[in-house]
Amino acid sequence: MAKITLYGSLRTPFTEKVRRGLLYKRLPFELCEPTSVEDYQRWNPKSGMLPILYIEDDGHEERIEDSTEILYALDERFPDPPLLSTDPTVAGQQRQLARWSDESFLWYYLKYRRMVGEGDMVLPVASDAPRTAPEEDEPPSGALRRFAAWLRAGGTWERPITGLQREIGMRLDDLVNFLGARPYFYSEQLSVADLCVYSMLFTLRNGSIPGADRLVAVRPSLVAFMLRVEEATPELADPADAAS
Repeated sequence: MAKITLYGSLRTPFTEKVRRGLLYKRLPFELCEPTSVEDYQRWNPKSGMLPILYIEDDGHEERIEDSTEILYALDERFPDPPLLSTDPTVAGQQRQLARWSDESFLWYYLKYRRMVGEGDMVLPVASDAPRTAPEEDEPPSGALRRFAAWLRAGGTWERPITGLQREIGMRLDDLVNFLGARPYFYSEQLSVADLCVYSMLFTLRNGSIPGADRLVAVRPSLVAFMLRVEEATPELADPADAAS
């Protein structure tokens, strides 16, 4: 049996996505989480980005980057159960939603980081302590202070974090509509789209952006969807549970 090692931090949706895919396919694997900046470059000398998956089989080692590409590679090598529908139209929809969910979460997360003064670069950190916005120099008068706040809110009197939460809520409503009455997106069976959406919701639920956990919690269909994904991807309690 191939030896599979997943390198990445479970604080990111992208590692969680791959982990759930491995669990869904009942593939035993080792998870290695970074504890320093050096781990990123050591495990992925090419780009320093994680997650990355190593597959060792018969003396041959394969390294696969990019979380969604990792899932497609796993699906090609270990096709049962599949991560894409056999219907080409449905498979196309699943691929499109997978890409949309990845890009949407990253866009909003980076927007939040810029909002609190942390910039675009997602740096590996060991601490899970919540980040706070840096103090700003106040304008010299009340009128200028109010005008600066108006500009930061994008020309409205809405607080920036409130505006961000509102936008995320709209995207979650989009997901509710996409899901409809089906157990999974576009299908009765779990697919790559579900793993991508789940990992985004998982990270929002875990407080990556302030208030996002409540936005997920008040949408019962998404909460139920997450539970179905978790039930379909149980932890491997015993090696005998794994695929042979």
